[in-house]
Amino acid sequence: MAYKAGDTVIVSVEGTNHVGVVLDKYLISKQSVYDVLLENRSALIMLNTSSQRKTFINKMLTTKLCDTGIIECTIPYKDMLLNDDLPICHG
Repeated sequence: MAYKAGDTVIVSVEGTNHVGVVLDKYLISKQSVYDVLLENRSALIMLNTSSQRKTFINKMLTTKLCDTGIIECTIPYKDMLLNDDLPICHG
């Protein structure tokens, strides 16, 4: 599944799960990578969905929790986008 800007996702960081919102999606070497802003306002760059990494977008938890509406991100993505308050993660 490909995520788009504004989608809520679960990011696994060395066994701990965090809720975040996708800021941007782009391709590097034919692979989709994502910039994600976590609810603690930390920005993570160049994440993918490979569970072989220490930090990744957890597809299984995102599908189970976010896509069904059980968990929603508290980051006001649309307001931040309108006010140009989103962090710029890559150039």
